[in-house]
Amino acid sequence: MKWFKLIVGLVFVVFAYLQLNDLTQYGNHDAWIWTSMYLSAAALSCVSAFKKLPQSLITTWAGFCAGALLFRLQDDQGTLHLSRLHPANYWDASGQTMIQNSNESGGLVILLVWAIILVFVARK
Repeated sequence: MKWFKLIVGLVFVVFAYLQLNDLTQYGNHDAWIWTSMYLSAAALSCVSAFKKLPQSLITTWAGFCAGALLFRLQDDQGTLHLSRLHPANYWDASGQTMIQNSNESGGLVILLVWAIILVFVARK
């Protein structure tokens, strides 16, 4: 499991790097949010490969990821759009441009699933 955690940590570092194109791809400046989210996941993964982390830290991270996902799935009126989780909705009708809300929701699902895995592994 140690090597798997390190590999997942490296994958999250790559995900963080890929966020740096948000300005050119989507025309906004929110890359710092996603970079910090992915780097936090990478740090938790790598540190947990060598040291047992407090259960409260991992559970808090999982809760934060769940809350961020629920927030991201809402529109401006607070209506949940679960359809944003479907991979078919990651692209616009032309199939050439990614839709930011769906794309970010998918990233949050990945973060949440990994956080839940870390919670269960830490309980052993």
